[in-house]
Amino acid sequence: MDLKKLLVVLCALVGLACGAGSSAAREQPAPPQSAPVQRPQPAHDAHNSVELGETVVLKTGDTTEVASKDVSIRFARLMSDSRCAAGMVCVWEGEAVVELTLAEPGRGERTTAALASTGRGGRQSVEFAACRVDLVAVSSGGDQVTLRVSKA
Repeated sequence: MDLKKLLVVLCALVGLACGAGSSAAREQPAPPQSAPVQRPQPAHDAHNSVELGETVVLKTGDTTEVASKDVSIRFARLMSDSRCAAGMVCVWEGEAVVELTLAEPGRGERTTAALASTGRGGRQSVEFAACRVDLVAVSSGGDQVTLRVSKA
């Protein structure tokens, strides 16, 4: 076998090994963290609010109100997640896409927005009713998002 064919076969095997490793890693629990990370307090019901310029953590189905505005933000669902599992070596980092529902009850306005964790496959922020919502982070399990709410 000549050198060129050998390199092609080796590249194909490496590609297959990376793909198989990524799938297997998703079935394994994530390794424990060595030190706790300080994060914003999660909102657990629609009565919690966030001020402009602050971050908020929402679990799937949670809603928060923007304190100085007639705006609510709900983390509806995780739409897709192609991120590399913890401890794995991947060709690219992957991306999580989440769906938010934004509402302005006083005016009867409502919209949904898909936000992407990297911005490669979509936008990372949305503007609604003079508010800007930025996707800061998506938890490794995809069940929590960290959002920054600011003036548009």
